[in-house]
Amino acid sequence: MLQYLKRQIDYLAIHLYVGNREENYYEFLSSSVDMTERIRKTEGVINAALTGEPRTKKIHIAFDEYNVWYRARGSDALGKDQGRNILEERYNLEDALVIATFLNTFVNQAQIVKIANMAQLVNVIAPIFTNEKSMFLQTIYYPLQLFAKNVKGQALELFVDSPGYESKRFGLVPYLDTSASYSNDNSSDNGVLVLNVVNRHLDQAIEVEIEAQDKKFTGMVEVSEVNGPEIKAQNDFGSTKVKTVNRSMTADGRRMVYRFPAHSFTMLKVRLAEIGK
Repeated sequence: MLQYLKRQIDYLAIHLYVGNREENYYEFLSSSVDMTERIRKTEGVINAALTGEPRTKKIHIAFDEYNVWYRARGSDALGKDQGRNILEERYNLEDALVIATFLNTFVNQAQIVKIANMAQLVNVIAPIFTNEKSMFLQTIYYPLQLFAKNVKGQALELFVDSPGYESKRFGLVPYLDTSASYSNDNSSDNGVLVLNVVNRHLDQAIEVEIEAQDKKFTGMVEVSEVNGPEIKAQNDFGSTKVKTVNRSMTADGRRMVYRFPAHSFTMLKVRLAEIGK
């Protein structure tokens, strides 16, 4: 297809829906490894197709459908439709953590992924859920909201040394799934670092030393944590068990230490400054 269309198209769309049908938490939380492999393979196919074309010609990836989707599949045991609610997935904390790792993947593969969006936003496998009288925010809403509001500018390549676990499909998977962005909103050399960390560990917090290579952390660190009482916790009308909790700390110097709680997504937002200033 690319050989015939490569001079006419600007994007190649790919999709990924995942689920935890086997009720295996760690296998489910490794879903972003699958996403990363799909993106890299697609990038390789694109690069091969563009061999010999002018360097100005670019084709990027549009990841225009992705989500967790496996419970609400549209028919009962007799194969009959279940009415108007057949695609209304209810999400829990582990689903939100998977979505956060997907968002990390999009940032880490920003050189090729230029469009990434969910296809549905309300009720149908969606972050917002309504009925005739009310609404609530599903667990997956909170990482989406944090990324949309805060992650901008340049994607950074991180060096991460993390313990891990053995996945049946992917081998060694690190407990810590990360991404980062850097934005400079003025004419000075100081800018804002946003660090996104999913701790996949089911029951242990992980203390991390974070080091800046050529700048220093300075001032207040905004901490936003998405977590809940346990991985199957869901939100519902009048009940918000999983949400973003905000706190702050201070940092000064090239290193800071943070302890990321078990089964959590945490965003750290801090200003960087030149060393010596």
